[in-house]
Amino acid sequence: MSSLTEEQRKMIEANRKAAQAKLAAKLALKSTPQQAMSNNNQCTLSKAGLVVSPSPNGKSVRINYNHSLQNSKSKPVCGTCEMTSKERFTVHVTYHQQLIDTFKTISSKNYDPKTSEWSFLIKDHDQLMISIKPLEPDVKIEKLPRFILKLFKTKEDIETHWSKVDISSIGDDMMNSLYPFQKLGVQFGISKKGRCLIADDMGLGKTLQAIGIVKYYSDNFPLLIVCPSSMRYTWEEEIRLRMPNVPITGIYVLSKSNEQLIDPVVVITSYDLMSKTKDMLIKFKFGIIVFDESHSLKSEKSARTRVALSLAMQSKQCILLSGTPALSRPIELYSQIKAITRNNFMSPVEYGVRYCNGRETIYGWDFSGATNMKELKIILETQFMIRRLKSEVLKQLPQKIRNVVVLKPENIEARSQNMDDLETMMNNKSLNKMEVRGALLKYFNHTGEAKLPAICDYILNLLKEGKKFLVFAHHQKVINGICDVLENNETYYIRIDGKTSSEERKSVCDQFQSEDMYRVAVLSICAANSGITLTAAKLVIFAELYWNPGILTQAEDRAHRIGQSETVTIQYLLAKGTADDHIWPLIQSKLSVLNKAGLSKDNFKDDSTTVINCSTKLKQMNILDFLNDDNDELDESDLKFLDEVEESQCKRPRKC
Repeated sequence: MSSLTEEQRKMIEANRKAAQAKLAAKLALKSTPQQAMSNNNQCTLSKAGLVVSPSPNGKSVRINYNHSLQNSKSKPVCGTCEMTSKERFTVHVTYHQQLIDTFKTISSKNYDPKTSEWSFLIKDHDQLMISIKPLEPDVKIEKLPRFILKLFKTKEDIETHWSKVDISSIGDDMMNSLYPFQKLGVQFGISKKGRCLIADDMGLGKTLQAIGIVKYYSDNFPLLIVCPSSMRYTWEEEIRLRMPNVPITGIYVLSKSNEQLIDPVVVITSYDLMSKTKDMLIKFKFGIIVFDESHSLKSEKSARTRVALSLAMQSKQCILLSGTPALSRPIELYSQIKAITRNNFMSPVEYGVRYCNGRETIYGWDFSGATNMKELKIILETQFMIRRLKSEVLKQLPQKIRNVVVLKPENIEARSQNMDDLETMMNNKSLNKMEVRGALLKYFNHTGEAKLPAICDYILNLLKEGKKFLVFAHHQKVINGICDVLENNETYYIRIDGKTSSEERKSVCDQFQSEDMYRVAVLSICAANSGITLTAAKLVIFAELYWNPGILTQAEDRAHRIGQSETVTIQYLLAKGTADDHIWPLIQSKLSVLNKAGLSKDNFKDDSTTVINCSTKLKQMNILDFLNDDNDELDESDLKFLDEVEESQCKRPRKC
């Protein structure tokens, strides 16, 4: 074999070094930046994110490390846009250097270091989307829906002009009877051409504001008022008082489905009768419609909602009133918005996907969740809804003080074998939800019976203190037991449950309000949570709980409303070892959804707890243990199931 020449040896050495540099570059791409930097100093990471490797000729080989990593990802970077104020929207997306470089080219850009998110003016939305397009398919950003762009790109600044609306035509008497915030509510409704949702806190006079708007548009009569059955005569009295020009013979309060109307000016009916008299009501072509307690239209599939929407579509003005427009979840708002906008909004699927975490299942669409709550709150408050809290408009009205009172365990009847069996059933994973539902309802019923002795003992102690108070309960056996204690103690009281007629309601409420001898109002949670004023009391007791937090807060505000001059104390009586252990955390979870959408100001989690001779060592399984394997999160199907329980329970009182 002949020896290599000097020139050949140099060529071989150069090729060997070039191969080493190439191999080092490949290894650098597969390693982390820190590993690349420690690879015998053959590869280093520059400030620009470039891996530098020495080459045989002394020059550097530069490789774009960040870009190579991004290209190596199999999934694109995905993001969404959400309105976070009336002028700006935020892009929710993970880190991507080229996307950030694009963000920086938009003049209205703003970076929030706390959330690591970028926001932009709504007017720059289309420009941003065009700028991002070259990054596809590596980057995919979901645009704001067209209906949002339409609302906010063309919107006027409502706050600067609705207070300037001239409402003098409603008359001096009406003007003088309105609080300043109520006057603003009337002006808001008129700025929306009489199609709006007045969602003021309970007790702030939504009825009066609605009548103010109605008077402004009185040329468009006849007027239809749809309300809970128990409030029909209250509305009649308000119309007669506030609108003396309406002839008494022209006011009809429907009580039967076969009643005949002759030239009606004002028709007042209940939601149930509205459904039964659909054809007659549509024939009269009401120019103005008021839906009181409009959350009664929460289900778009119900017969009453379909009838209500038919009436709303043909009316010129449609005024919705509710202190709790959504009792449990955002989907309950859709049909109410639809009534206001006459379908000029978005489709049910669009709304459900964006705000209800809509998912298509084998059974159809599931809209039981909650997403983009901040955006929904902005849309509601700027386009359709006015909502004021007592704390904002009535500085003279103190806030509620809510306490949880744990009853003495020795006064709770021993757990029966039935309760143990029912809890065992609910803990049996092999049972279907129908069987669990039945067990849960029975468990709830037995809880009332078990608590009754402790409830009565607590009420007797209150009577000794000379307090005037309201006491709410759900089951007839509990209501009857409380009444028996009051009678045995020779205490004057009023009672309102499902059997109490509308006329009798007003009479007993007037007695409680005006006569000191009536010390206690015994009330059904379902039958007396709205439409009555009992401000003579400053203490409200809940002997039993209820599934729905919206119903509970409505009931609380029978005492905490206009006319109340003192602090109202709310007390929830809970018993360890009963269904209360399961229902109370459920109420907290459901209420948190409404808080996110700005539809509730209450938060039961922050309440103080008064414990009366109770051991805190007792521990019960949460209701979620029976319905969901993941105990840390509230599954939306669980809320759906419990709402079905709520509806079945709420139908009972009138038949008890």
